[in-house]
Amino acid sequence: MEKIINALKKNFNDHRVIFWYDPKQEFTKIYEELEIDGLQKIQVEGNEFEVKYRINKQEPESNFLLYFTYEKPVYEDNWLLDMELAYYVFETDQSAMYLQELGLGLHLKELVEEHLEFFKKKDRVAKLKELIARDDTHHELRNKMLSIVFNTPQLTIEAYIQAHAASYLNDEEKVEKKLKRYNLDTFYWKEIEKKYNYISDTPTIYDFLLEAFNKSFVLGHKSLLSKEVELLLILWQDRVQYRQDFDKISAQVTKDLGIETKLNDAELEDIIDDRYFELTDKKVVHALVGRISSESIKRDQVSQFCKIRENKFWSPNYCNFYSSLVYAAELIELVRKYSDSKYSSFNEGIKDYSDNLFKIDQAYRKFIYSYRQTKNNKILADLAIKVEKVYSNDWLLNYNNNWQKVINDLSSWTTDTANSQQNFFKNHVQPFLRKKQRLFVIISDALRYECGAELTTILQSENRYEATIDHLVSSLPSYTQLGMASLLPHTKLSFKEGSDSILADDLSSSGTQGRTKILKQNSGVRATAIKAEDLMKMNSSTNGREFVKDYDLIYIYHNRIDKTGDDKTSEEKVFEAVNDEFLFIVDLIKKIGNMNGNNIIITSDHGFLYQHGKLAESDFCISSYEGEFWKENRRFVIGRNLTAGSSTKLFKGSNLNIEQEVDVLIPKSINRLRVQGAGSRFVHGGATLQEVVIPLIKVKSKRSDTITQVDIDIIKSTDRITTNILPVSFIQQELITDKILARELRTGLYSEDGTLLSDQFLYNFDINEGSERQREVKHRFTLSSRASSEYKNQRVKLFLEEPIPGTNKWKAYNEYYYTLNISFTNDFDEF
Repeated sequence: MEKIINALKKNFNDHRVIFWYDPKQEFTKIYEELEIDGLQKIQVEGNEFEVKYRINKQEPESNFLLYFTYEKPVYEDNWLLDMELAYYVFETDQSAMYLQELGLGLHLKELVEEHLEFFKKKDRVAKLKELIARDDTHHELRNKMLSIVFNTPQLTIEAYIQAHAASYLNDEEKVEKKLKRYNLDTFYWKEIEKKYNYISDTPTIYDFLLEAFNKSFVLGHKSLLSKEVELLLILWQDRVQYRQDFDKISAQVTKDLGIETKLNDAELEDIIDDRYFELTDKKVVHALVGRISSESIKRDQVSQFCKIRENKFWSPNYCNFYSSLVYAAELIELVRKYSDSKYSSFNEGIKDYSDNLFKIDQAYRKFIYSYRQTKNNKILADLAIKVEKVYSNDWLLNYNNNWQKVINDLSSWTTDTANSQQNFFKNHVQPFLRKKQRLFVIISDALRYECGAELTTILQSENRYEATIDHLVSSLPSYTQLGMASLLPHTKLSFKEGSDSILADDLSSSGTQGRTKILKQNSGVRATAIKAEDLMKMNSSTNGREFVKDYDLIYIYHNRIDKTGDDKTSEEKVFEAVNDEFLFIVDLIKKIGNMNGNNIIITSDHGFLYQHGKLAESDFCISSYEGEFWKENRRFVIGRNLTAGSSTKLFKGSNLNIEQEVDVLIPKSINRLRVQGAGSRFVHGGATLQEVVIPLIKVKSKRSDTITQVDIDIIKSTDRITTNILPVSFIQQELITDKILARELRTGLYSEDGTLLSDQFLYNFDINEGSERQREVKHRFTLSSRASSEYKNQRVKLFLEEPIPGTNKWKAYNEYYYTLNISFTNDFDEF
């Protein structure tokens, strides 16, 4: 009874008069007991004229419920037909009750009866009630019923297919059972047939998906399915809720379609654009490994292939693989070009290395880092061996053998030039102090030049910071104690008798306490030394600022790279330590900025040599040196009355600007001395350019923005879309530089009501060389069938959006408008 009363009350909100036919007199008692405020009840039994007069003349404002205990009469015999047509007929059979509860007309009664089981549960009806509109068609209602069956808020066949696939993967048969029980299966598969041309007497979701993947795959066989399935799979990849399901379905399809067999004989160029199978990435990586190893491909081609794979579905899993390939190709090409470089002077070699050739060591480091991030995957194993041979033999050994000829001709180590580490304080620190500008000096142990070059690039991309890099030449031997002392203010350097410890003006330069004492005594300003970790622990706005106020010069020391590399149990992780150091120094600089620090210099005590592979016996030199040994290291020996063999170069203390009777032996080229217990892959102390060329980075904070992102435009040749393929050319307006950063965009065609009508194109515009024509990026958007049907002749927009940093959301960047005018003949594109 409550259900009937509620339905009547609802209908009286919209209708003054309601007709209720009850020929079986099932509801007579309910009618008799029914009481609703303001409602007049009339039982009609031959009193039609009286009823009509009362309702229309006597009480034209009152609500009436007319109750009939007989069948609804035919039109010719219905004296109240005009009123019945003008008002509302209340039905009490089950399907009619459902319609009345939903507020829908009786013209939908057959639909409810067809799917009666669907309406028997309150929560389903409640969900449907939230979705329906009064003017919904049969098709729209069934579509909304499907959204409830599949439990997806999107009212699209694509969403239903994705949800159906998720159910299939979980071995659930609930969906199929529901579709059959609610009699919606025929409608569902007809919708799929209509959109994708999938025809089967016994349709299943996996059979359909098998055909869809086959149709979309570049090496698949011909299919009657429409091209619309390609769009289905592409958009599926972008759906966060079902991305993992796409991965699983693709893996199963890979086996069932024999994708591996098809890829085995495929050419790289034929499959490079495939986006449906993870195995394609493995094939691409395998093919590129072969070509790079055989040196049959140029590095710019490798970069282009890897760029194409950059935004494909599995790219997050393979980014380190592709990075490894790019850096391997770069290293090999640069080594082939520069490994035989020879110099007529010391300064010529220093300049050539710091201007250009450091990129080889940088490419090696980045290759090894990326390779290790892949967990040393065996697919890259042959390439890793190739890279190691090229780097160690053709680059480090050959290049430094040539450089050794310059070293052999030296009578003394250059320490009186502007770029000498021993002149660092006078030439680079004092100018700030003379201007009464507070200065922070960050000394990162073993930050070699190529690392500093990358760090500079990172700092330049930080907003409101300017960073420039120059080079210094470290003291020799290139080890920590001498390098650290050389960076302090001093007039003379000497060894502590019998050891490798260094005295600056007869003061110990070891530790922060010793260095603080030297700074206070020799700098002429309020100065101190501190460990970077201790500074980072300070609160920027309280004790940090109080600390800074007391000083004009602060030396900050950090030891991550050297600490990692000098320990033979961790030396293989030295390149990971470099990356960690980059992140730490950026945070440290921001910390200094928050303490009102505006001027910063970053430098190092020395560089290093590192070879990731196991060293050959030939990498160790046999030297029969004799004398009084103070310190023996892989790359130097300190003592008195030393004699040099054929594999070492002897320097007197005076040759190195060290005021002491002492001898130093340096192994020639990249050779190591045999020293008990020391690591051998990470070394420093010698005279190679990798060890002695160190960075001098000057950083200044700014009040205004210092960076911008590159602008992107399109070449728009028309404002009408006449086919279901829209080619678009994107133009990157400028080259990427230190201050013009890359811009990532996601692009798609949308209707004015926000419906996505095409695939989405995701691209990181980061081109840093080439003409405007070479900065043109093309994409062919595939439009859905809706573009040529319900949105035909409407205005649509090519919408460009960019990510909001620190979130998974996007914001508008630009938009371009078109008019859809796709001919029906495009439906025949496949024939």
